[in-house]
Amino acid sequence: MTSDASAAGRVGPRFLLRPRLLGLVNTWKGGTRAEKWTYAFFIGVGALFWVGLFVGLYIGLDAFRSVEVFGPLITRKLLELLLLSLFGMLLFSNVVTALSAFYLSDDLELLLSMPIRRDVFYYTRALDTLGQSSWMMAFFGVPLFVDYGLVCDASWRYYALLPVVMGAYLAIPAAIGAVVSSILVTFFPAHRTREALVIIGLMFLMAVLILVRVLEPERLVNAQDFDSLAAYVAELQAPTPALFPPRWAVEVLEAAVTERPLPWLQLGLLVSGAFAALGASRWVTMRLFADGWTRSQEAREARFARAGLFDRLLSLVTRPLPRPYAALVIKDVKIFVRDPAQWSQAFLLVSLIVIYLFSVRSLPVDVVRGPYMQSFKDGLAFMNLGAAGFVMAGIAARFQFAVVSGEGRVFWLIRSAPLNATRFLFTKGIPGMVPMLIVGETLIVASNLLLESPPALTAVGAFAALCFAFGISGIAMGVGAAFPDFKVDNIARAAAGPAAMLFMVAALVYVLVVITLLGFPVFLLLRAELRETALTAFELGVTGGAFAAVLALSVTATLLPIRLAAKGLWERTL
Repeated sequence: MTSDASAAGRVGPRFLLRPRLLGLVNTWKGGTRAEKWTYAFFIGVGALFWVGLFVGLYIGLDAFRSVEVFGPLITRKLLELLLLSLFGMLLFSNVVTALSAFYLSDDLELLLSMPIRRDVFYYTRALDTLGQSSWMMAFFGVPLFVDYGLVCDASWRYYALLPVVMGAYLAIPAAIGAVVSSILVTFFPAHRTREALVIIGLMFLMAVLILVRVLEPERLVNAQDFDSLAAYVAELQAPTPALFPPRWAVEVLEAAVTERPLPWLQLGLLVSGAFAALGASRWVTMRLFADGWTRSQEAREARFARAGLFDRLLSLVTRPLPRPYAALVIKDVKIFVRDPAQWSQAFLLVSLIVIYLFSVRSLPVDVVRGPYMQSFKDGLAFMNLGAAGFVMAGIAARFQFAVVSGEGRVFWLIRSAPLNATRFLFTKGIPGMVPMLIVGETLIVASNLLLESPPALTAVGAFAALCFAFGISGIAMGVGAAFPDFKVDNIARAAAGPAAMLFMVAALVYVLVVITLLGFPVFLLLRAELRETALTAFELGVTGGAFAAVLALSVTATLLPIRLAAKGLWERTL
């Protein structure tokens, strides 16, 4: 009895949280000199991005704040909408994350065999849930709220209250997420619950994104879009529900910024609500944990991926490939359709296309009238290549960058098979290139049609999308294979690490270079169209040279990263 008590006393929060910190430290200490330089580069790029985000948000908030008469109202409304939408996303994110942290994590069997008090176990898991579900909000939220204080010339009181308000604001959805996940697991198997939540969440997010885009929130900046001044003011002052944490946070921050007396009621509700939510969440979660943990051990079923018609279709599609590589493609496709967390992202791709095209249709192209209006539209269509390239890079980060890491601990089996490393990487990249090519061509061609661009410019855009698909795929596969993480338990986490940041930087640099090379030929085409003249022989030569340079660059971006990564791929250890 005494030994158990003393052991339980030793297994505290520091013991449970320490492995994550040690993992980061050991990653640095165990790395080679080249890997340490790579980590330092990642940190530098992240810091530069954060500084750029800080400056960009400051300029944007200052522009909103400087709107005559209505500037403070607009800024407050945007802050309300931001905190309201983030709270909804945090609620859902915490439910899914808590499901993994409390019931599906790989280290649970070890932890449950140790003498750990229930409250210690709950609070460390809740903190882990909070960190995993809220780190992105913290990364983007810190510069946003600091910029908000700088733009409004806030006093020290605002910056002192900011961590208190944000800490309570983030803790409430984390506590609710643990309760909801425990209740769901009590009635349904954990694996199926997570899959259903992922599907429902993605569809809900898709609907919200489309709704926000259709509502056109940018109208708030222009009072002329409303029937009357009263309607405009009423729209800006429409409050959120009074008994709602985002409303409490906005009230406290707004009072701190404007030097008004603090709303102690809202501050008390926010802070006490966070503590009460955590306490109630601990009680409910620990009461339901034993039954939920037992049900979480049930295995999943694979139905569609075992269908005979599906197998025959895959065999037909992969017939041109050599047999070992065809088996790889079939394996990847079957894993994709068996995991709702992966195939359900097709809904997000559809919503992305809808939102993107709706945004293009809503562009204020009528600000330029007369003979230059079509040239202005054509310029927008060309600049649209950059946005489409960014979207394609994001798709590659999710569907291609992490495919090598996704092999996990069975990579040793692939490494021992009679496979060529270069052909292996090309084969792994084929399935992910398909959605990227479809989305890229759809975005660019449809956008050009909406902007009534000439066929020549549409053809240039289609050519650029084709080059983007191959070039970005090569960079994604090369960087992902050069820095694999075979121990990652979630492929989405591998797609959000430092190496993924390096890939995004390299991919966007490639997109920028392609757009730069195509810029002068497009200028020549638009000028010839405006003047209603044909291109000269010199201009045709320049245009052909630019297209050849883009083609050569894209081939290099496709082949070089994969071949460089393939040289050391088979020497990788698990």
